[in-house]
Amino acid sequence: MHEITPEERDQFERLGFFTRLSVFSETELAGIRAAAENAHQRVLDAADGKGEPDPGGDDVGPVAQVDNQKYQEILGSTIKWEWDDDLRAVRSMEPVFQLDDRLAGVIDDPRIWKPCAEIVGCETLSLFSDKLNVKRPGGAPFPWHQEGPYWAYGAEDLERVVTLILYLDDATVDNGCLWIIPGTHKYGALESLKDRGTLGRLYTDVDALEEEPLALDLPAGSVGFFHRDIVHGSQTNRTDQNRRAYLLAYQPSGLSQWRNGQKRDIRSESPARG
Repeated sequence: MHEITPEERDQFERLGFFTRLSVFSETELAGIRAAAENAHQRVLDAADGKGEPDPGGDDVGPVAQVDNQKYQEILGSTIKWEWDDDLRAVRSMEPVFQLDDRLAGVIDDPRIWKPCAEIVGCETLSLFSDKLNVKRPGGAPFPWHQEGPYWAYGAEDLERVVTLILYLDDATVDNGCLWIIPGTHKYGALESLKDRGTLGRLYTDVDALEEEPLALDLPAGSVGFFHRDIVHGSQTNRTDQNRRAYLLAYQPSGLSQWRNGQKRDIRSESPARG
């Protein structure tokens, strides 16, 4: 039921990705969106000194400025704030499943982890990372980049990490859907941008690439499975609608999550329900 088809495997090997449309129903998405908004609100409340304290340690760390980006550790998650302070919104938070149990249910859903297990080549998986992208109206773009060079710092078995994106809203070119450059996973780690500050080392120089970018404009509930080295990015949300997405990366079981050292194996085959 959840196995990848020969066509999907071929496309993943040739182009570095494949997609499945409307994997999650609207009822299921309603629950996941509610979880995402709850996590977002918990972060905002903690940043404002409201809400329940985190029993696991420090609630709110200082704001760190890196180039034009603002980062902050809040409730066990690395928060990236939107560029525009007037938006008063989180751009991304990672990890995030600890902020709402419904997100943990998504991680354990066989519709997304079983295809990843086939790609990785093992029967059981553990979580490598989970991130919520909360692209509000006016939300900023993200330059071309690869995950592999970024994840190399802290991964125990980078060669066996596979990633995916679950769209929580309809994703269009206007609202900042993901763009990819098919086939670029075959090049491994590409040259980074020069003279772009500290973060430029994480952005990919695409000027020499011949491949054409492709917009992944897909309906809500769709899932895209990706090779860690495929070049991808997104543009500004130019609409009055949200473009939220939940990004997960898996690895063989028994390995630690990226950066935090904790282990979180897949626990269930029960699909996420709203």
